[in-house]
Amino acid sequence: MSVFNSKEYSYCKMSVTLLGRPLTGLRGMEYTTKMAKEALFGAGTNPKSIQHGRREYEGTLTVLQSELEALNRAAKEAGYTDCLDLEFDIIVTYLDNGMLTTDKVCCASITEFPKGMKEGDLNSEHALPFIALRIETNITA
Repeated sequence: MSVFNSKEYSYCKMSVTLLGRPLTGLRGMEYTTKMAKEALFGAGTNPKSIQHGRREYEGTLTVLQSELEALNRAAKEAGYTDCLDLEFDIIVTYLDNGMLTTDKVCCASITEFPKGMKEGDLNSEHALPFIALRIETNITA
C-alpha cells in the first residue's frame, strides 16, 4: 500500500528578506492583492458583466521590537526621519519538499510605526502594516 504524504508549507520553512538581510525576528507576514470589481447592470434584474478596476497591494509584517529598532536605525542611518520614510522590496521564500516558491513585494512602504508594551509581556511584538506598488508571485530569483 502506498503512503500519501500531504505535507504543506510551514512557517519554519519561510524566510523574509528586506533591505538585504533576513528578518530573524519575524513573527508573521501576510500580503494581499486586491482588485476593485463591480457588477454592471443594464435593463433587467441581472448584471450584464463584471467590471474590473484598479489593483491594490497591502500587507502586514509582524516583528519583534529588536527588528523594528534595526529597521528604524537603518532608516536614520540612510538620512530618513524613521522607518515610515523607507521604500523597499520584500522577498518572501517558501520551501516545501525541496521546491522553492518566491514572491516579491515591490516598493513596500510601512504606514504605521507602533511601539509599546504591557505589564507581564515577555517580549514586544509589533504589526507593521504596509502598502506596495506591486506583488509578483512565484518568481524565479
